[in-house]
Amino acid sequence: MKGEQLKDNLKFEDNTEGIIFNHYSFCELIKHIMVKYGGILYQEADQKVKNSFLCNVPESSDDISFFSHDLEFHWAMLVLHGNLYWLKGIPSDYNGFKQEYLTWEAKIKTEYSLKESYNYYDL
Repeated sequence: MKGEQLKDNLKFEDNTEGIIFNHYSFCELIKHIMVKYGGILYQEADQKVKNSFLCNVPESSDDISFFSHDLEFHWAMLVLHGNLYWLKGIPSDYNGFKQEYLTWEAKIKTEYSLKESYNYYDL
């Protein structure tokens, strides 16, 4: 449901595995990606994420699997540029600048105390 406060440490389990989804950290990272790699202001990124499906509170591990099958970078570019954005020459991943991106991401997570988006564990 949109409009609810985003939270970290959402826990979902099935018969064999569990996942902790850090929804707040996930959305915050996406906003920062949009600022850094999309060239927009944080306030605009915040509004775009708030108006997107990314703020829907997950209800099951299947909902989390939907998010986790792509990189946060992809979700940021999708929200910023729309469907099929890669056909406009916008990268869908950070392979072309992987080391720079991973260094930047680690810095952002530390600076803003963001958690890993997903933590899977066996039951």
